[in-house]
Amino acid sequence: MDLGLKEAAVLVTGGSSGIGREVAIGYGREGARVAITYASRKDAAEAVAEEIEAAGGTAYVVPMELNEPETIAAAVEATVQRWGGLDVVVGNAVNWGSAGFHERPARIEDAKPEWWVPVMRANLEGNFRLAQQVAPALRRSEHGRLVLISTDLAERGMAGAWPYGAAKAGLHGLVASLQHDLGADGVLVNVVMPGITLENGEHRVIPKPAVDQLATRFSARKLPDTTDVADAILFLTSPRTTAIQGEILRVTGGRMLPD
Repeated sequence: MDLGLKEAAVLVTGGSSGIGREVAIGYGREGARVAITYASRKDAAEAVAEEIEAAGGTAYVVPMELNEPETIAAAVEATVQRWGGLDVVVGNAVNWGSAGFHERPARIEDAKPEWWVPVMRANLEGNFRLAQQVAPALRRSEHGRLVLISTDLAERGMAGAWPYGAAKAGLHGLVASLQHDLGADGVLVNVVMPGITLENGEHRVIPKPAVDQLATRFSARKLPDTTDVADAILFLTSPRTTAIQGEILRVTGGRMLPD
């Protein structure tokens, strides 16, 4: 599908796997120039870059860590210099903290500040700093677009997910205000909220039988795949979208049905 993104200058943070990878390759299919960031897995990012170019795009790989503001500034500056500007930014990078998302304590009284603070700062403040850095280039674009990736945990919650859920919910408030600021210069700013997301029909943690059973509990009777999320992001950031502003687009499989 031609979404009008040919030669668009794109930055996808966290583009070396999962949703970020699928989004980056999707821009490649549209003939865009796509920069992707990685935190530690340069080899994985370079493999995605090859996929972007095989799909028809131009790729660039740059390091960035959400909890290190200087790397955010450096990644944006390098991308703007490489492409001569920016038309589209997708804030997909995530930082689970040193303990890892699936090793979180289950009770809030057991949560330590050294676990809460880095996760909050990386995922909320990191995206705030990203928005700051890309804003000038997006304002100069003829169709500047910024999408920040949230999670349905910001609404449905999960035991032990306080810092991650709170940080992602904070993105909703951030975008609500950014739409007034960047919108004054024609930039569209939105949130995409994935739910439990599969990759090629599989989940990295949940066994396949459990995934199939879980899907029946949602009103779409299907859990989204990374391709579903990527399609939503590409549409929102294309010139075809002209009046969707400050919204939360949910790609979750619908509502959970009562037991």
